[in-house]
Amino acid sequence: MEQHNPSGTLSWRDRAAPLAHATRTVFADPVALRGLLAAIAGTIVLLLPNATTVTMTVVVIVLLALSGLVDLSYAVTGRRRFGRRIRRSLAAARGLAALLFAAFMVVLTLTGAGRLTLPLIGGVIGVYVGIRGLISVISAILNRRTQDPALRLAQGGVAVVIGVLSVTVPESVVSAAIVTAALGALVTGVIMIAWSLRGPAQRTDGTDALDGATASIPAVVWDWIVGSDIGRRERTAQAATLYFEEPNRRTKLGTWWVMLLSVAIASFAVLADSTAVIIGAMLVAPLMTPILGLAGALVNGWGRRALSSAALVTSGALAAITLAYGVAAWSPVAISFATNSQIVSRVSPNTIDMLIALAAGAAGAFATVNARVASGIAGVAIAVALVPPLAVVGICINGGQFADAGGAALLFLTNFVAIVLSASLTFVLTGFARPYALHHRPAQIIKTVAPFVVGAGVILVPLMATSEGLLQSETHARNASATVTAWLGEDSAFTLADVAVTDGTVQVTITGPGQPPSAEELLASLQEGFRDPVGLELTVVPVEVTDLPAP
Repeated sequence: MEQHNPSGTLSWRDRAAPLAHATRTVFADPVALRGLLAAIAGTIVLLLPNATTVTMTVVVIVLLALSGLVDLSYAVTGRRRFGRRIRRSLAAARGLAALLFAAFMVVLTLTGAGRLTLPLIGGVIGVYVGIRGLISVISAILNRRTQDPALRLAQGGVAVVIGVLSVTVPESVVSAAIVTAALGALVTGVIMIAWSLRGPAQRTDGTDALDGATASIPAVVWDWIVGSDIGRRERTAQAATLYFEEPNRRTKLGTWWVMLLSVAIASFAVLADSTAVIIGAMLVAPLMTPILGLAGALVNGWGRRALSSAALVTSGALAAITLAYGVAAWSPVAISFATNSQIVSRVSPNTIDMLIALAAGAAGAFATVNARVASGIAGVAIAVALVPPLAVVGICINGGQFADAGGAALLFLTNFVAIVLSASLTFVLTGFARPYALHHRPAQIIKTVAPFVVGAGVILVPLMATSEGLLQSETHARNASATVTAWLGEDSAFTLADVAVTDGTVQVTITGPGQPPSAEELLASLQEGFRDPVGLELTVVPVEVTDLPAP
């Protein structure tokens, strides 16, 4: 018997019906089920980072062995089933290198001659990827008369950069690769589930709709991109907000140059060491517009718009640095470059700054495509990463602090490249990029995006070096703190106040009455946790307690 709700509100069953339908769809559709498994795998890797070493070891050994066997088979038979055709001699060299690396890792695993850690795995992968990239570059040069070398050179250059990074800072590279793969699996899984709920894209070229039962993951992702196409009319409307074109081009450019006001505000905020004023400068900073325009032009194959946006960003950055230099030159405020928090926080960038910029670029691109998202929020997020560093560059140059100016410039370049890359990917997934251009001109788009990928790799070298230095210092300080605690003992009257590691010296501060344990014993215990010799600076703060009974 049907029950009516007199109040007019939905019952809990009616509210749960859409969720139940979506759940049934996920478990019944093979695409959604694969997406769910990918999302779960990515989530597990993110939540359990310590359990990935063994899995990574097995995966790397298997992939290296398979790659080496495929290359050697091609070198002997001349038949190529996977990958590009290259010179058979180069394929033989590459196959031997892959098998040697795989055998090296197997020996380490079985004999116990060494302990396979993530940094070691990263180093092995880095050497292998670098060799493959170098071979790709050589092959492109040798075959430049028969094939366009630009794409192969770009791919080889990216591989060489990855190889150099893996050897230089293996721990950071491996961690970044694992996190990137986990996030990629998570995002891909979400896209596959959303595709299953939305259904295949409506084809207008006469081809049949995609069958999820037999479709591969790349095919599903491509079908999602095709189905997310916002259309020519909406794309034209969005492009009008990103590019300073006719009509009223001069008026738009004149309005954009209000950015100089935000730079002036940011410069005064840095001089006054005021975070509140820095935020005010971010609110009126429109530098994000041409950067997003550059990302949109790259994925759509709009060469003229890409050059125009890049020129606007370059001229705006140079004008901002010049204005900040002038503001600092005429400012009556004495600048303390060692204690000013707005300067100190922007002259030593690390990988966290690049992650912030990646998130900001994705948010800005999504807000551009989706009108329901407040574009001002994304504008502020991107302005955080762009305007203050430019102001710091000009102020530091004026003060003769060229090293600090270089650090702030590196921060700006880091965020600029990261924003372009993440915004480009977001534009592709949200339908702003034209599927026609992505399908028919992929080589052109890859060649235009590849320099930014190479640039990001080059920038990552000092960023990861800084991050590894900070991580190593924090690890040493944490281990030293545990050693000092054990040295004092559970019943000690002393309390550990501070532990720091600076320039090969462990600085320990303890407070309490009486005589502490032997400092020589502490130094010997500390030395066991360091590879290089370390010194000890022990500071004991005496405590005197006066206890008077009540009258």
